Amino acid sequence: MMDPNAHRNLLPSLVEEAPASEHEEAGPPFARLAIEEVMMGGNDGLLWLSLGFASAHNPLDVLHLACGTVPTGHAEADALYLERTDQDLACNGQVVRLQAERARIDLHLTAAGAAALQMAEFIRFDFSAQPALFAQAQAQLAQMAAAGQACIALPSACARPAP
Repeated sequence: MMDPNAHRNLLPSLVEEAPASEHEEAGPPFARLAIEEVMMGGNDGLLWLSLGFASAHNPLDVLHLACGTVPTGHAEADALYLERTDQDLACNGQVVRLQAERARIDLHLTAAGAAALQMAEFIRFDFSAQPALFAQAQAQLAQMAAAGQACIALPSACARPAP
């Protein structure tokens, strides 16, 4: 039986570089991961979003994002928390930018965040096979942005809290 924690000792690798198109800005290459499932919630003052995907090292990989519903005024407590399969693969406040639009989420991590998560610095989560899941994830990210997560960028129609 394969050790489920064996992937921890492996260096992160790009699943596939996202091809540039005439509709995308020039920039760094992204590791592309196809989203297979999304889970989300909000309770006890916490908003969370889990993105399920198959990685090169784990067919049931996940990235959890979490933040408080109300800013506390303490930078570390208010930062966006990211965790992979367990707390050994986690970081806090290491998101440079998270942008959700056109059936994708682009995540730019600091070098320290990428190392902590054992992921690339630039990741594109592709929802093209699961567009309904993108709408759900985008709605949860809008709530997180409204809760003070300035690193989350959404189209202006999604970034405004509902009246």
